[in-house]
Amino acid sequence: MSVRLTRFCLIATFGVLLAATAWLYAPGIHGPALLDDRTSVTLLETDVDSRQLVEQVLGDGSGPLGRPVTMATFVVERALLGADLRWSKAINIALHVINGVLLAWFILLLLRGSGYSGSLAVALLAAGLWLVSPLWVSTVLYAVQRMAMLACTFMLLTLIAYLHWRAAYVRGQSGVWRLLVVGGCAVLAVFAKENGIVVLPVLLLLELLWFGCRRSGVVDRRLLAIALGLLALGTLFVVSVFLVVPERFLAHYSLREFTLEERLLTQGRILWDYLGQLVWPQTARMGLYHDDVLLSHSLTDPVATLHALLAWGGVLVAAAVTSGFVLGRRVAFCILFYLVGHSVESTVLPLELYFEHRNYFPGIAVFLLAALLLAELQQRWRRVAAPVMAYLALGLVVLSFNTSSQVEIWSNSYLLRFNQINAHPTSFRANADMAVMFARAGSLERALEYSARAHEHTRERAGDRYMRNLALSCIAGQPLSATQEPNRQALVAERPLSSVPTLHTLVKMLQNDECRHLDRSALADTFAAVYLRPQAEATASGNIYALLAVLENALGRYANAYEYTARFLAESPQATRGLLMQLHFSTALGKVEEADDLKQRLLLLQDAGALSVVDQETLALYLETD
Repeated sequence: MSVRLTRFCLIATFGVLLAATAWLYAPGIHGPALLDDRTSVTLLETDVDSRQLVEQVLGDGSGPLGRPVTMATFVVERALLGADLRWSKAINIALHVINGVLLAWFILLLLRGSGYSGSLAVALLAAGLWLVSPLWVSTVLYAVQRMAMLACTFMLLTLIAYLHWRAAYVRGQSGVWRLLVVGGCAVLAVFAKENGIVVLPVLLLLELLWFGCRRSGVVDRRLLAIALGLLALGTLFVVSVFLVVPERFLAHYSLREFTLEERLLTQGRILWDYLGQLVWPQTARMGLYHDDVLLSHSLTDPVATLHALLAWGGVLVAAAVTSGFVLGRRVAFCILFYLVGHSVESTVLPLELYFEHRNYFPGIAVFLLAALLLAELQQRWRRVAAPVMAYLALGLVVLSFNTSSQVEIWSNSYLLRFNQINAHPTSFRANADMAVMFARAGSLERALEYSARAHEHTRERAGDRYMRNLALSCIAGQPLSATQEPNRQALVAERPLSSVPTLHTLVKMLQNDECRHLDRSALADTFAAVYLRPQAEATASGNIYALLAVLENALGRYANAYEYTARFLAESPQATRGLLMQLHFSTALGKVEEADDLKQRLLLLQDAGALSVVDQETLALYLETD
């Protein structure tokens, strides 16, 4: 068979795999909206003017930069295709297929640029194995994780653009415009999701370890100095930021059930678990909820923590020892690719401990390592390489079946909930989801059982369980019996409520008169007795106060609503939502001078561009009455 025909067959086979991957994922478009889907995607309005469209792109609060590149895709999608979440998931599937193509391109350029023969087959096989890994189901079919996927797209484009620049540089061409493309893609990656920044150290390590800063077989000292200098400057910058303003990044540990030390210790085990799921998937444990992960309290509690950290230490020492020769350096690059890829979300930031989508880019390192070793095998022992590739191709089929089974689960909300509770029986979220499911089915008793289990497996406040049980009774449309009635003593605590989503759900149903068996005024009186009575010792977050103000507003009790909003503003003086709410309550109570002062403050914020279009329209209504 000629070389050209062989190449055509390989590319055609990969094209079939791409189509098969899309087909495997297709049933998943019918799956439910999940967690952040409800705040970042499904709430986006379609019938809005151009100013509001810009706000939707720039106003998402998922990350410090707002992730405007990803939000722009959601906004355009909903403007052109409507508000059907199935389109979001279908686009995610298409994006996953595109990322598979980009990965194959990246590996091919890398292997060819390193002198490996037969690299097309190796690159397509490695990219195919990545493409059908079942670990990505929870990324692709979780609509909002387009953020992770799109960041990966631009990170791969950054690396591909760099390899093209490097090839031109080796030929003696300057290629300034290629470097601009590299920088542009990196910026787009960061604005798709902030962890896109990790592509820069990965790129520098690629030059230092994979290529050794060599040009025509000789170390290019200028390139070496630039790469080492940028890596050192980047490291110094990150360390300096954490030393100068650590509270900016670490303040939210007070809201977590773990400390910084516990998080770092636990991540040592979790990073090995991620690797295990990539190399030898255990689909029964896969899914959205991993809030039941065992916390590492010390090096020996559990002892697996010590084993995990020693193993990572051994891997890094082995990488350092073997970095004296080319293959050893390239293996070291793959190891550091994986670890650096996790450096934003799996180190010091007070994020949740475990999410599968965090592997979408770092997991590439595992398949790149497989491609490297397979290319070396082809170079040295071609007879051995052929059967190894055949076994890996068989593995591709097995992974496809695993992915298909996961997709079927994710295509149905009931299957997904039952799978999560079976795989993670001590997960707070899995039990809370089951409680809601049974409440919607009218089985309040079963719903309360799962609510109790959820409470057992977290440090949840008793007041939050009290709120959840009331909400479940509203969902089920049944009053709580005397034995089921929550103990109102749960609200007698220094900080009785902490769950904003739970209270928000209940208040929204009370607003919409969906809890007719509940005495709204009596419930509001209970809250007022806890938070508003003279010398009340109970406190809450600003968002809790804001929600209680909304409840009092629905009851027309503006004096209480005013007091709650005053507490909200004491915590967040410049919060436009709080200022607008207080303007409403001040006007209703006839506090003319205070209302005028609030209008002036809001006008100043409007001049500074701090008010959204909706906020400006709301303020205009009050200004018209002057």
